[in-house]
This record gives sequence, C-alpha cells and structure tokens, in this order.
Amino acid sequence: MSVTLIVLLFTTKMLIIQSQLLTELSAMLTVLLSTTKMLTIQSQLLTELSAALTVLLSTTKMLTIQSHFTDNFSGLLLSFL
Repeated sequence: MSVTLIVLLFTTKMLIIQSQLLTELSAMLTVLLSTTKMLTIQSQLLTELSAALTVLLSTTKMLTIQSHFTDNFSGLLLSFL
C-alpha cells in the first residue's frame, strides 16, 4: 500500500505541474492572440494609409498638371494682349 500511495503522490504532483504548465500556455496563447489582432489592425491601417497616400499623390499630380496648364494658358492670353 505504501508503494501505491507513493505512486499516487507522484502522479498528483505531475498533474499539478501539468496544470500549471497549461495555465502558463493559456496565458501565452492569449498574449499571442492579442498581438496577432494588433498586427491585423496595424496591417489594415497601413492598407488604408497606403490608399490615402495614393489618392494624395494622384491629386498632387493633377494639381501640378492644372498649374502648368494655367501657366501656359495665362502666358498665351498675355501674348494676345
């Protein structure tokens, strides 16, 4: 019976250790999930920022073209006056 109690005690200690390890693993997985969500949000924000910068670049190019056209047109009108 003494051997049975020793085995039971050893098994109980192992189960306690496993439980602690599973708790730590759960905490790490929670942190990993949180980090993954944050990275997903950052990725989405960077995608939106890229789109906004593309629109800004396109608008800047259009304004530059309009400015050159206005300058040329003004010069043409002044030459007729």
